[in-house]
Amino acid sequence: MKRLFIAGLSAITILPLAANATDDISSLPLVSEVAPGAIQISPHVPHMGEHWAVPANLPGGPIYCVIEGRVVCVEYMFDQADLAEGMSWTRLDTGIETPPITHIDVEFMPDGIEPHPVPLYQLHIYFADRAVLEGH
Repeated sequence: MKRLFIAGLSAITILPLAANATDDISSLPLVSEVAPGAIQISPHVPHMGEHWAVPANLPGGPIYCVIEGRVVCVEYMFDQADLAEGMSWTRLDTGIETPPITHIDVEFMPDGIEPHPVPLYQLHIYFADRAVLEGH
């Protein structure tokens, strides 16, 4: 299954990573401009900020991680069962013109995330440097 997941996300390795990490979030897009219909779906999460999404896009995403009104990352969620069945996700829409990417995290959540309590993987595509995120 890990091979399937890694193969399914291999396209991510070709995404351009920022040569110089974003050390200031003020240049990042505002969630109010990116997704005017988005609602806050979680309180502040350390190093990610609040999570916002357009309800029709849940649970898969895009979900926006927001600090001080700015989108610092875009998140997608993939159910483990869907991966095991060989499901593909192509042309995922971020909903924004993507700022330079500083890093990408893929995390397994065995208990899921409320209100979607099934084993899943989270894909976070960050536009802010880790050091900046650690301050939030």
